[in-house]
Amino acid sequence: MLLAACTQLGSVIAFFSDCQSVHKVHSEVVSQIAQHQPSTVFIGGDITQKGTLKEDYERFFEVMQPLTESAEIFPAVGNHDRDTELFLTNFPQVDSLTYYSVERESIVWIVLNSNLKLAPGSAQYNWLAQTLEANQNRTVVIVMHHPVYSSGPYGDGKGFSNLFPALLKLYNVAAVLSGHDHLYERSSRDGIEYVVFGGGGARLHGKQNKNDYSVVFRKTHGFLIFEREDVMMRVTAYDIRGSAIDSFSFAIKSAAATDTQEQSR
Repeated sequence: MLLAACTQLGSVIAFFSDCQSVHKVHSEVVSQIAQHQPSTVFIGGDITQKGTLKEDYERFFEVMQPLTESAEIFPAVGNHDRDTELFLTNFPQVDSLTYYSVERESIVWIVLNSNLKLAPGSAQYNWLAQTLEANQNRTVVIVMHHPVYSSGPYGDGKGFSNLFPALLKLYNVAAVLSGHDHLYERSSRDGIEYVVFGGGGARLHGKQNKNDYSVVFRKTHGFLIFEREDVMMRVTAYDIRGSAIDSFSFAIKSAAATDTQEQSR
């Protein structure tokens, strides 16, 4: 499905994950993000603690108001987002889909549901492979809840390190953004940046697993900011005080005169 969009090139994009139930921290993260005036915000899941109560989402949107007043929100489904119907009711912009793609800043953002099957042959894997093939000449960033690489307590609990690297290298994916472990970590392999930043509000985690591809690790709450610089995208990680703790960049393969939003299952 192709839907018209009005996002202009040169706008700021933000990412954070794992708000859960610590509303004070979540509010501080939102306040810091709002200072960057993003037009689009991706969330890596775990919107609430249980995801089963209407009131939990009401509280989430109350905290998010500084962002939702001017930014569009595109979430991934986390393991705490247990009621899919309630999740979709609160995020009608994803058009009743739990995995989908969105084009912003000439980048195709593929949002996966890592709670569903992602093994080769599954419906979601087939959709992912088809979407990557269709966009092989574009810059692609993947957003999902569970990480591919992480030094945190959950680590690669889904076995994605055996599934994704070869496929993503084949299509020159720029970055993978996830949460689940409540920390900041950037891992790098084959030119792909694997970023875990589950610092949206939940209790923080420390290192508990070996990660051979880890480049930067911080036990902190915070968020990512994407800022386009001509044909490059600069990504900066900020802690909850708004201090930069890491940065990296990647090339944007092709520019589009207007951005579009494409969602398909």
